[in-house]
Amino acid sequence: MSVFTESLLEINSSFLTGLFNQLKSLYNFNSIEENKKNFIREQVQKYGYLPYPHIKALEELSAAETLLALEEKLKFNNTYKEGQFIFKQESISPVSRSGYKNSNWVKKEGHNIKLINLAGLGNGNKKEEAGKFIDWLKQLVILPAGNPAKGILATTMYIIPFHPREFGCAYLPKSSEVSENLEDALLKEKMDLDVKNQVRLFLTLGQLAGHPIMYDVLPQTGRFSKTVLSAPHVARWLDIKNLTGQLNHEAETIAVKLAKKNNSIFVERVKTILQEELLGDYIPLTDDIEDIYKIFDKELLEKKKELSNIMFSKENQEIICQKAKEIICGMLNKPATSELKEEDITNHGEIIGELIKQGLWPAPGGAWCSSGVAVFDKMSEGASYPTFKHYDNKGADVTKFANLDCQTPYYFVYFDKGEYNEKVIDFYINFLKKLQKDYNFDGFRVDHIDHIVDEVSEKDGFPISYRAPGRVLGMANRALKKEVAHFAALAEYMLWDNFFNEYHNDMDFDILWGSDIISQYLKTVSKIAEDNTQLEEYNEIIDKKIENLSILKVYNNQDGEFREINQYPGQLGEAGALFKWFKLKFLPGGAFSSRPVMFIDGDESFTQTGIEAVIGAEKSMERNNNYEFFRKFDAINRFALNNEIILTGQSKILDSAEGTGIVSWIIESENSKEKLFVIANEKSPTEVTKNDEGDFINVVNIPVCNVKIQLPKDLAVISEYIIEENSQDFSETSIINNLSKNSFMFERLAPAEFHVYKVLVQ
Repeated sequence: MSVFTESLLEINSSFLTGLFNQLKSLYNFNSIEENKKNFIREQVQKYGYLPYPHIKALEELSAAETLLALEEKLKFNNTYKEGQFIFKQESISPVSRSGYKNSNWVKKEGHNIKLINLAGLGNGNKKEEAGKFIDWLKQLVILPAGNPAKGILATTMYIIPFHPREFGCAYLPKSSEVSENLEDALLKEKMDLDVKNQVRLFLTLGQLAGHPIMYDVLPQTGRFSKTVLSAPHVARWLDIKNLTGQLNHEAETIAVKLAKKNNSIFVERVKTILQEELLGDYIPLTDDIEDIYKIFDKELLEKKKELSNIMFSKENQEIICQKAKEIICGMLNKPATSELKEEDITNHGEIIGELIKQGLWPAPGGAWCSSGVAVFDKMSEGASYPTFKHYDNKGADVTKFANLDCQTPYYFVYFDKGEYNEKVIDFYINFLKKLQKDYNFDGFRVDHIDHIVDEVSEKDGFPISYRAPGRVLGMANRALKKEVAHFAALAEYMLWDNFFNEYHNDMDFDILWGSDIISQYLKTVSKIAEDNTQLEEYNEIIDKKIENLSILKVYNNQDGEFREINQYPGQLGEAGALFKWFKLKFLPGGAFSSRPVMFIDGDESFTQTGIEAVIGAEKSMERNNNYEFFRKFDAINRFALNNEIILTGQSKILDSAEGTGIVSWIIESENSKEKLFVIANEKSPTEVTKNDEGDFINVVNIPVCNVKIQLPKDLAVISEYIIEENSQDFSETSIINNLSKNSFMFERLAPAEFHVYKVLVQ
């Protein structure tokens, strides 16, 4: 009873009951103090989850108390009763239990998606050690519930890659295994659960507690990952020794030519410098030979382009790939014809070392705007790794934008033949299908697929870049949905050039990442309404046989990697961050523009930095512990999740006073005679924005005084919804400070201040 079967769908309720009882025994479940026990049960029974931010759960919940909260949450979801799990094997997923036969569950207005990094779930305020199993459960018990009566499932856990990492980065996997740094030693010792089965147990408990699971998948892998070494044909390869040999010969030829018109001693010095650079030995350049160096280097570059293209031909790739396979199998004492699996790569580091010694390197990705193949330039200083030049579809050098030379994209296309590499496509699709089956995922978010149908990636409908082709992604999505009817596909596409149809219809994606993260300083109330309208107009004209497309509304209140576009969130101030959450929740787009909201671990307690650090390093995240912020954050979510007008209605801007930040809008639904009316000062107390010259500037906003808001004449105000001090929910209260039942006067509206009213048609 200590190990899982190969498929999670083969797990039965009695088996899981045994595991859960072992956990209870291990963590002294019966030791919980009675008052704490009653409090936890009361809270979970009332809300469907424990209304804590994750940092509070980490600091205040014992392991036993966490298991109690989970037990109550399982009961709330009717999957656990009288000490026993009760579920059908085919209905572990809450999506299956809810009866969904398509991906509409993920597109619901009011639905939440939370980005979670398992390694980051420990208490980074106290130690860097990666989060372990009980830390994960603490996240699980505080994840918000849904609204089952409206078909809204509990918060989807969107989990970033948990594989072993190259350079600490979650998006550079060493293999498709689970990182050993996530293993809980106690569960391994006492329950004989290895790290993969610890993750599988957590995901199973998460689904039985009501939460769909979405996972981050990549159309590339780590440079020398076990995926590449076990199946070398999935990558393009470079024979660096071969290239440098040919380039050395070319340098001799160029030197002879240049010596006819230049100082032969200078030419010889430059030739030596360039030949040494190819091998990673960088000799300082003196002023007297700088001009000749530029001429020589330019001519040699043309040969580098030519030779790189020749090496990436299908015929040469087959030769180099076979050479790599022979080296790998030789290191494993297996015949070169062996069909390898990742688990066969037992001496990973030694194999990598031998491949490098022989000069064999997988080919890299490139820049977001690069086309064609990477061009070998020279070895890095010290010869640690090869460096490359990258060019766009017009031949312009875009090397400065390249940050993916340490990744290995899949070899989906024979550029020289104008053909797809069907063997690699089949490998990739089967790889995804196995990953889904191993963990019973309800959906995938596919990383790094921006710019795959624009001019840098396609010409006349055929791929011309290293990025995953749209045809391949469409095949993969359809294959996954054939296996799991409710499977959801989320594309990391940020809406450049509005290729909605290509991603939705051609590639079969259900939901798009959207542009919120990269353009947050633009996302005013009016702009969110425009985004809603754009999606609505698209969905209104598509074939009615196709399910509607959705686009995420992304909260992300944490400063990011790209300062020029993502320094905005963490500088809004507490009130600004709260209003940002509010407007995403209180601006529904209607039936043809239904959009879930994604937020990030730590956002709920006003964490302003953190997530980038734990994506780039396998460690626990530091979090703010602003419990007052969480109280309001949670109340806003719960109100929107349970309000009929928001869930079935549509928002319409009534008034937006340009420059002042004062805005008002109405939310109305055909299902209700009541409407919601919102008044706000959408300026944040502090923010980063652009001035008229296009420069980013820091702004401090002040209250707006003597604000008069006029309601449409046919509407009468009934009440106001407010979050009272120390309350976990909105409450209705009487109207104050109004001139009449159709207008309001505010002596001042502070930045990010908002008011919500219930109104009726007179």
